[in-house]
Amino acid sequence: MSKLLDYIRLSFFAAGLLLGVQIPAFVSDYGHALQAHFVEANNALAPFRKDAQNYFNNDLNKLIAHYENIGDDVVGKGAIHIKTLNDRQQSLQAAVNNFNQSPYLYTLTSGFSSIKKQVWQRFEGQIVLKKDSIIAALASAIIIAIFAEFFGFITLFIIKRGYSRLFIAGK
Repeated sequence: MSKLLDYIRLSFFAAGLLLGVQIPAFVSDYGHALQAHFVEANNALAPFRKDAQNYFNNDLNKLIAHYENIGDDVVGKGAIHIKTLNDRQQSLQAAVNNFNQSPYLYTLTSGFSSIKKQVWQRFEGQIVLKKDSIIAALASAIIIAIFAEFFGFITLFIIKRGYSRLFIAGK
């Protein structure tokens, strides 16, 4: 029985290693996805920035105000779309900056759940043995092994206590 428990502990440790080595790969993929969305937002906004540069002294807000004041509903809706593009580009710029400062913390706490979901859906396991991957793998392996050991201890304690109560009550 002791050998079986040792193998189970080792299995949990190995699973923790494999899980932990994936964390830096996911964070890296998330950073690349943020950057790609940011580049796309910049490309979508570029023609309007050029118009703002040419006609409104590089002030995108003046271009938007001009579109809103034309009096045409279609052009007015265009102003709303330009605002939306600009807001998205600015929020992605902030996200990329925050990610570059603290990638792991930002990935964990960021509000771009749609981008995280896209990354997760396309994520394939990778084993890239860099320093941060090895550290994450060892940390998660130890944490998972400790939780498994603790859960096993609690389970055995409950079973033994229930068995002894049943045995004592049966006398």
